[in-house]
Amino acid sequence: MQTDQVIFRDDLYPRFEPNQAAIQKYANSIEFLPPIKVNQSNILIDGFHRWKAHQLAGETEIRADVVETKSEKELKRLAYHLNSIHGLQLTTDEKQRYAQEMIGEMSVAELAAILSISESTIKNWTSSQRKAIEDETNRRIIDLYLQCYTQEQIAEIVGVDRSAITRKIENFVQNGSFVEMHKTFQPLLYNIWNLQKQDNAVDSHFGSFPQLFMENLLWYHTQPFDIVFDPFAGGGTTVDACRKLYRRYWCSDRIVKPGREKHIHQHDIASGLPEAMPKPKFVFLDPPYWKQAEGMYSKDAEDLGNMDLEKFNASMQALIGELCKWKIESIAIVIQPTQYKNNMVLVDHIFDFAEMFTDNYSITMRYILPYSTQQYNAQMVDRAKAENKCLALNRDLVVWKLKGM
Repeated sequence: MQTDQVIFRDDLYPRFEPNQAAIQKYANSIEFLPPIKVNQSNILIDGFHRWKAHQLAGETEIRADVVETKSEKELKRLAYHLNSIHGLQLTTDEKQRYAQEMIGEMSVAELAAILSISESTIKNWTSSQRKAIEDETNRRIIDLYLQCYTQEQIAEIVGVDRSAITRKIENFVQNGSFVEMHKTFQPLLYNIWNLQKQDNAVDSHFGSFPQLFMENLLWYHTQPFDIVFDPFAGGGTTVDACRKLYRRYWCSDRIVKPGREKHIHQHDIASGLPEAMPKPKFVFLDPPYWKQAEGMYSKDAEDLGNMDLEKFNASMQALIGELCKWKIESIAIVIQPTQYKNNMVLVDHIFDFAEMFTDNYSITMRYILPYSTQQYNAQMVDRAKAENKCLALNRDLVVWKLKGM
């Protein structure tokens, strides 16, 4: 092949520095050098010093054996193996560096065979790397578990046996860092929750629910590793609170906010409950606040915020009815009363919702959430004063629980 057609990749070359003396020696005896090895894409696998010797000698052609490689891992393994057994062999330091770089892709036994080094030496060289890999694997397993992946799915994703996944999850549930976190969490003591300003910088959209409130809601009404369902997940407050408090979560929304695709499923709850979702223990409903949210999320007539009151209530009735049939243990709803701009009549939605629950559910707690900022424009304030009307400035957060639970 043409000498200039050889493709050299530094990441496949295990040496700290090329040996210039060897290159010069080889250049003086070109005719006696064995062929280099390249793969089907002309990537150099073995024979760097021979290739450089040909360049130094001004040779435009070089003898090459083509070895087909089917993966990046196979390419790296072959390159290092050939460099370790013949020619200008790898030094101990170079072998150690390779073992430390590749321990995440190859087993101790594979590396020992490739480098002709004992397994005990490989283990000693890679102890810190293997610990870091194990920690990262464990973190990823728990992260996927919190996202409600099955153990079979987790095993396939991380490349670990199902039995090992089970052991790791069971060990974390019994001894994980969440135990210490629960010892230090300071819940709000009373049922009036107020903030001076929005506390969630990543979820500041219209009607967003403060993360502090979500953390307290989960603290009082769920246990670690309970499954939480939020079909109006928005910017991801529920996701962040569940991850912090180690609750499992299945969150969805009609339109998923960019950056949240990994944790929030795209699903329109108006079409029914998601088929792929495992049965949750706790459901949080933060629907678009009807006329308060008109046009805020979309111009779609099927958006809850753009419906008339009758259709809005019918949609919520269907959702709550399905949740009641499924016998969800706890269902929380947060919503603000609507005050019409034209006649200032108050529609207190939480009472409409209360009538949608079956007799199997009863209210276990009601929280009052005053807004910390003005929610009305100057014209409405002036009109309220002129008509002697009081303006509503709070949200209701009510939790229903299945009787007997």
